[in-house]
Amino acid sequence: MKNEITLLKERQEGFLDFYKALIPTLVEFVGLMGVQPSHEVLKHAVRIAPYLDKSLKDMLIGGGEERTWLLLRMGQFIGEYFVQKYDGCWYVNDIVGSRYFARYVVGQFAALGNKMPMLDPFLIAQGFVDAPVPRNLEALLREIDVELIQVAKGSSSGSDVN
Repeated sequence: MKNEITLLKERQEGFLDFYKALIPTLVEFVGLMGVQPSHEVLKHAVRIAPYLDKSLKDMLIGGGEERTWLLLRMGQFIGEYFVQKYDGCWYVNDIVGSRYFARYVVGQFAALGNKMPMLDPFLIAQGFVDAPVPRNLEALLREIDVELIQVAKGSSSGSDVN
């Protein structure tokens, strides 16, 4: 538990730097994937999703740095997608016992009428990046969306999604 608390404190102290880096990294990523103007992702991630889906569907991903590079950016995109769609925010989960404890998550979704559900976009991104081609980003987002809505309505036990 002590190591978890230390990790939580480190993540909380580093959150501002994490969030400041997210914005330019996400804009650059979307541009590299051929979506222009790339800055539109900052307000219209939901509309950008089909274009990223097309760009990433058949992309072959090597291991190591290439995988890590894509994993980070996909986590950022997935998180921002749900933040924008449901008027949520990024934060560090400080709920002891949660499977997302001390992780950067998105949640507090005002538009769902229930601020408890949260998701770890980097965990979702890992599944996407490691999936065989052809990948389907839009189907993944729809699947997470359905689960998120069910959790918000109380159809599932707990508040963690995925």
